[in-house]
Amino acid sequence: MLPSTSSFPPAIALNAHEVFVAQTGETASGFSATWTWGSVIALMALVISTWLIINHRRRDGIANWLQPGYDAASESLVVLNRLALKPAIEGVTADLHELVDLVSRLRLAEQRSPELPFGVIVAELEGYQKNVLPHDYEARLAADTGLLSVYLTLTRIQGIKLEAARTAIASVQRLIEKRTRK
Repeated sequence: MLPSTSSFPPAIALNAHEVFVAQTGETASGFSATWTWGSVIALMALVISTWLIINHRRRDGIANWLQPGYDAASESLVVLNRLALKPAIEGVTADLHELVDLVSRLRLAEQRSPELPFGVIVAELEGYQKNVLPHDYEARLAADTGLLSVYLTLTRIQGIKLEAARTAIASVQRLIEKRTRK
């Protein structure tokens, strides 16, 4: 057989190349269709996983930031439940001293997160503290029965402030849980 003198490739070589293209699925640009879709899927998986990591880190940061206020509100709720069992008497009710500490912790939480209504809780607890019965209310009541309506009004206000504080605590805790999705 004589070597080909034409400038065109031999027919056997051309057919071998066409067979290779048909078997591998390569396009004219040199990339296969399966490799391109695989890279797109891998890129999307990378983007989604990065977004999830960033979102969870942000949420964890918010949860750590709001946790002291959430804990103070929870402890306040426990103290309020104990105070609801009897009227608050100045100097006698031991939980009133604990309530002072909790109010200061709630004020700090209000400064840390002014967009949350910690101030409502603080205002209701301070209103509760201002309406305690005097330590000698029994002796005063025995001496003057006209004070009965005054003391009943004080205990009613205590109950109202207690329920208002409980409601405010529940709403703040719901807001925190909504932000952190606990």
